[in-house]
Amino acid sequence: MQKWVIILGLSFFTLKAQGLWYEDNLKEIETLNLEFNLHGLEDNVWEKRITNFIELRILEHEIRMVKEKMPKLKVDVHIIDSRVKESSSFFVSFSVLNYSVSEPNYYKSLNDKLVTKKFMTSKIFSHEILGQTSSQNLYRDTERAINKLISFFLDQWYKDNPIKQF
Repeated sequence: MQKWVIILGLSFFTLKAQGLWYEDNLKEIETLNLEFNLHGLEDNVWEKRITNFIELRILEHEIRMVKEKMPKLKVDVHIIDSRVKESSSFFVSFSVLNYSVSEPNYYKSLNDKLVTKKFMTSKIFSHEILGQTSSQNLYRDTERAINKLISFFLDQWYKDNPIKQF
């Protein structure tokens, strides 16, 4: 009997501990600096088109793109186009970076009543999609993955900023 109680208790704590690590990290973010990195292709026209698409999709939700350093939306696209084999691969990563302070430095600055200058860059949101497709559909499927990641990011942004829906 004790064995079952312990097992149920541990499984409850394990389930309770599971959560989104980036929950509430996008709160009060109203501006972003876009950094787009394309690896594996030399297609400047497609790169510019995707960059404009990302900026416009995010601007639709009144998140402005600025030249300031932080917070930064970093979009990495890695493409392996295999015209010889049947399948090509792509990897799309969305990350939001912002300044943060480590917990010990934060508490130390509270005790000293000084503002700490020991900022570091931290990833406050991240989501990735890895996929395979044919060479003919590579651009289209990569664009769909980017669109899904934008939608996922915006959903999380609205969860963290519910007032912005109105």
